Amino acid sequence: MKKITTVIFCFVCFFSNTKAQDQNCDDATLMKIKGNWKKTSDANMRADKNQSQINNRIDAINKLFQTAYPEPKGIQANWYRTMEGKPLVNNGPVTYQLNSLFLAWYCNSNLHKPMLGNETGTWSFVYINSFGWLMTDQYDKAEINVQGVQAWWLPKKIGEWKGLPLYEPSGFPQKNKAVLITRNNQLPYKPVSRLQFLQAKKEKIETDKKLQLDFLNKQTVRSDADEEAAKLQGLEDALKNAPLNRIEQRKADYLNHYKTAQQRKDENIQQMETYFNSMLKPFTDELSKESGTELQQPAIINNSSNIFQSFTTVEKGGRMMVVINPDYFKLNLPRYIPQLIVLYWSWDKNAPCQDFKKQLEEKFPVDQLKAMIDK
Repeated sequence: MKKITTVIFCFVCFFSNTKAQDQNCDDATLMKIKGNWKKTSDANMRADKNQSQINNRIDAINKLFQTAYPEPKGIQANWYRTMEGKPLVNNGPVTYQLNSLFLAWYCNSNLHKPMLGNETGTWSFVYINSFGWLMTDQYDKAEINVQGVQAWWLPKKIGEWKGLPLYEPSGFPQKNKAVLITRNNQLPYKPVSRLQFLQAKKEKIETDKKLQLDFLNKQTVRSDADEEAAKLQGLEDALKNAPLNRIEQRKADYLNHYKTAQQRKDENIQQMETYFNSMLKPFTDELSKESGTELQQPAIINNSSNIFQSFTTVEKGGRMMVVINPDYFKLNLPRYIPQLIVLYWSWDKNAPCQDFKKQLEEKFPVDQLKAMIDK
């Protein structure tokens, strides 16, 4: 009994001590840990004759972040440069970016002490002359070209931030935001009209239909002699081991349901025709019922569904289809000059990362970022 009491006492002491240690590591503890800004190795930097001009601009942008968030709390802030991606238009400005990641301290429940995380969902990027995470190949590239140009889905607009339209990019809903900074609020993209959308979708479906039907029509079938031999062999197989009183019934069933290779081919072609005609119908119907004025309005669609039903509005959750506007870009400027800028940020739910988000949204000097356009 004495030994049992001793064991219980030791367990209670251990549990109490562990609980006390855990209580000593909470959000308040983490927020007292002083972090700093650290430059890490650059990534995917291309050789460029204007490298110093590019580096100077990226470094100047990083200083804006350090101005807005000078004393990281419970966070290690790292940053580095990147140059990747193709220009948005032929011979257009070079793309490059600033990358910042924020590693948060957390309470390790096993070791009962604060530790620095090695992964994070808290990032900030500034994309120069590209859309970056605002519109990505993975989430926002539309399945059609409009007049030979790739179409995109504009991200959801959720409000305004410091006088700029505020977007929620598709990658991490409710955990990221972005703003697009341009020359005099001009747009580097232009809306796709309803007419352009309907015609492009109709053209794509008709092209796919032709490819599939051509493939089916080119399939060879058996000769009459081979077909008859296959039919007789199938009948023989069907009658094997059949009871004497079932032979005639099986023979009748087999012959009634037998289809030649040509019949099966014709059925497949008809099914494919029916399928693609049903796909085309919503677009042909919409083209016939809308007026000329309506067809010139921007194409705003609920693209979460693969089946087009009707056009909608941004207020009802629709997204506008757009294409790059080549007329926006000034090709006479040096290619390293920023002509459009995207500021993007994402965050984790822990206290240090929420503090970073708060500081950035309150204090980031976005006007100084605007001032870099065309300079």
